[in-house]
Amino acid sequence: HGALLALGRRPAPGGARTLCTVWRAGRLGASTDHSCVMVDVPSGRGGGDVLGAGSTSAHWYASGWKSLGMPVSTRDGSIASHPDTGLQLSGRRLAGAARAAALCERAHDALMPGVPLAGWDVAFCPPRDGSTEPELVLLEANLSCNFFRGSVAWGEYAELLDAHFAALDDWRRRR
Repeated sequence: HGALLALGRRPAPGGARTLCTVWRAGRLGASTDHSCVMVDVPSGRGGGDVLGAGSTSAHWYASGWKSLGMPVSTRDGSIASHPDTGLQLSGRRLAGAARAAALCERAHDALMPGVPLAGWDVAFCPPRDGSTEPELVLLEANLSCNFFRGSVAWGEYAELLDAHFAALDDWRRRR
């Protein structure tokens, strides 16, 4: 089981577009997705379902005595197989990833069209209809989001920032 995070934005014409897609593969015994393998879905921006390599995030959330001896970071893309199961992740198809990114874009357009950037969490649930494709459940939007070590459409992100800083400059000049 895992959750998909897709970051979307609303460009001038059109609708929200996915800038980055990351699948959070859960860890054995973990109570939250904070302990996970964050797997890049580099093709996710274009509607693909193929997984890239992963990294961990547990060190981000460790505090106190638990943080002693933990690495400051894992190298991006240093994990190709799941540490608990040994399942090869890199190059594997994640059924439903493209549909999840499209769900995030539709949700962004419908629920917060004026918000420039949001991270959307989607749960991949066992299908109730007996099919092989997972049932997708939109969990939440994160307005204080980051790219969670995924491949990012940096050009589109820069355009988004430029447009918003220009709008702030215009607003300040009119004051």
